[in-house]
Parts: sequence; C-alpha cells; structure tokens
Amino acid sequence: MAVGRLRFALAAALVLALTCAPTRAQEYTIGPGDILKIVVWGHEDLSREYPVTMEGYVPFPLIGRVKAIGLTTTQLARSLRDLLEKDYLVNPQVIVAVKEFLSRKVQVLGEAEKPGLFYLTGPTTLVEILSKAGGLSKNAGKELVLVRTERGAGSVILRMDLRNIQAGDTKENIELENGDTIFVPKAQAFYVLGEVKKPGTFALDRETSVLEGITLAEGFGEKAAPSGVKILRRSPDGRQQTIALDLSGSVPKDKDFRLRDGDSIIVPKGNTFFVFGQVKKPGSYQLDKETNVLEGITIAGGFTEKAAPGRTRVIRTTTKGQQTINVDINDLVKRGERDRALRLLENDVIVVPESFF
Repeated sequence: MAVGRLRFALAAALVLALTCAPTRAQEYTIGPGDILKIVVWGHEDLSREYPVTMEGYVPFPLIGRVKAIGLTTTQLARSLRDLLEKDYLVNPQVIVAVKEFLSRKVQVLGEAEKPGLFYLTGPTTLVEILSKAGGLSKNAGKELVLVRTERGAGSVILRMDLRNIQAGDTKENIELENGDTIFVPKAQAFYVLGEVKKPGTFALDRETSVLEGITLAEGFGEKAAPSGVKILRRSPDGRQQTIALDLSGSVPKDKDFRLRDGDSIIVPKGNTFFVFGQVKKPGSYQLDKETNVLEGITIAGGFTEKAAPGRTRVIRTTTKGQQTINVDINDLVKRGERDRALRLLENDVIVVPESFF
C-alpha cells in the first residue's frame, strides 16, 4: 500500500514538472545549421545526429527529407512519428533534442570581458548574453548599442542605459533576435592634472563643465593659478589644441566651458609656463626668473627628432584675448640672437609642432 502511494506521488510530481516547467529546448525554434539528436526507441539504426540543411530540412532514412525549420523539437518529433507510423513502424516513439545550436547567433563587441559570437539556445535577454560574455569590463561606459536588421527597414540602432538594464528594467532588458550585434562602448573620460586636491581620471557620462570637472577633483590646490587653466584637446584631424581658460574670481568667466571625451584639464601653479608638442619633457614649469622661449624649451628637455623648430609658437593670454606669437628658433640660433629670444610671461604656452618631413 505504501509502495502504491509512493508511485502515485512520483507520477503526480512528474506530471506537475512537465506541465508547469517547459524547458528551453521545447521553446526553441529549429533553424538551418542546427545539429539535432533524434532517437526512435527500439531502432538504433534510425537514432543518431542529423544536421538541418541550409534549406531547412532534415534528411531522414525511409521517409526522405523532413521540414524542420520553424518547428520546435516537440513539433518535429510529432511530424517524424506521424510519417514513420504511416508506412513503416507501429506506434513509434520519437524524441528530438538540439545537440548544437548553430542557426541563431548574436555578436558581442566592445567592452565585455569575453566579447565574441554566442548562440541563442532559446529566448535570451541582454542580461543573459552579457553574462555569457563574462560581464562588462572596467572600461565599459553607461550605454549599450544594439544593431538589429529588420526586414524592409534595414539596420535599426537601439540605445539602452546599462544601469537600467542591470537594475532589472524589463523595458530595456529586451529579448535578443538572430543576427543582433551588441556593442558596449568604452566609457568617455576626462583628466584633471596639476594643482588640484585629487588629480586623476573621471567619467564623462553627462554634460560636464570645466568647473564641475575641477570640483570632481575636489577643487583647486593652495598654489593653483585659476586664471591660467589650460585644456588640452585632440581635434578631429589628430592635432592637439591648447585652450586657455580663466577660472579666477567668484564668478569665473569661463566656468561654463563644456568638456569633451579625452580632454585634459591642466591647473598650473602660480607663475607658470607650459611647453607642449615635440619636446622631450612636455609639461608645466615654474617661471622663477626672466626666462625666454629658448630657455623654456631647454628646460623641457629640448627638441625631439620630429620637431619643427622654425614653426614654434607661443600662445599668450592677454586682456584682449588669446594671442599667437610665431617664433623661428632656427633663425634665432643662426643669427646668434639667443639673448633676444622672446621673454616668457606667466601662463604662456610654447607649442612645438611636428615636422612634415
């Protein structure tokens, strides 16, 4: 009696499991390229692995090609059973499982720990595929880009906030489709160097002004010269721009200047000059005596092999705005006029360009 009750309980549990917990394999739609494991009970000669052709068929003994594409494994098993029962076998028992999922795939690119190609083994969300890709790298940004090809519409680009996805937002944690490409961009950043309390690298994940950037670096240091702040910025053609800003006073003139990805904020000490470009030790230096442009370049280690001394320039900030002074160092040396070289003033920027030859 006890054995009978135990069998009944096990049977009930099995029925409950089958009806309440459908597996991913049952939900999966077969596609071209998949490898199927088909078992016909009692017929080992028919039970083996079968590839799905690119046309979407399974070549099966006795009954020939059977359409598989677009069917679930349960539907294909039923189709095979009906075809075998019609002319060949009595009450055949057929089970179909996917051995290798090769028809539906997505690609993960960018700042994931293990970017690459991943196969969809059933309904798969963004969070699930990012987990398969090892999660996000430390350099990942806050946004994710998904490129999807839709019939008649070409490529559609979807942008999602990674913070919302990771927080469980079902609207952005969408289900992926075959052919999707997920790109995780690198985080945008800016740099704060020089006389601030906490120099370093900071994320640029929203519109940020130069004053906000310095605030993130915990403000100016005691020796800072706010009137001589410089922004180093790469232009689209790869050249470096030097932008002079005045952040002195209770309401700084340039407080609303907007930062861009890759900008470097340089906060100098008082009585400082700068040397950038093709010198051996670019940076900021103390202007502690009457220093001319030749001496400034010498302090910065001298010219590199790629330098164009004849096109040296000094960028100077005056009350009337920014002034550019061209200095031909070659001519100064050739004429022996080193003592007549331009005298540097506080916050002057010496820029030595690269030679074209």
